[in-house]
Amino acid sequence: MTATVAQDSELEAALLKTVFIYNFAKFTRWPENRSETMQDSLTLCSIGDDNITNNLPKLAGRVLRGKPIKSVKISNESELSECHVLYLAESTQDRIQKILQAIETRPILTISEMKRFSQGGGMIELTQDLEKLRFIINLNTTRSSGLRLSSQLLDLAIIIDDEAQQ
Repeated sequence: MTATVAQDSELEAALLKTVFIYNFAKFTRWPENRSETMQDSLTLCSIGDDNITNNLPKLAGRVLRGKPIKSVKISNESELSECHVLYLAESTQDRIQKILQAIETRPILTISEMKRFSQGGGMIELTQDLEKLRFIINLNTTRSSGLRLSSQLLDLAIIIDDEAQQ
């Protein structure tokens, strides 16, 4: 019985994190030239396997800023060009730097719950603080990719920002 409760709790947490990912996309602005590629849909990509990657297809078909969400599971770096949002599962830990380097200056919102993801060049790191779900945003990486995050989102986040420290 306890295993079932723990599984249910994990699945609920993954569902909540999926909602967070939807909201991250909702509060993100892509550069004008990237918005043109968003004419048909907003593409939500994932790499790896975990409870969140299994939940992301549930967002497919929902409408965000007048565009339907398309959910795509990516197997290698060559498929990343169509992504607007990229979720990286912990199972990609060994290739994380290669993936992030492949999209370094492109306007692709990167999200993961890997420890130190935001310090390693990722944009948004989902983290657990006691019983509360929190997120860390790396503004340096976000800015260099041309993405703009809403102040409403930034107000709720833990921020990494070199410019603020100068």
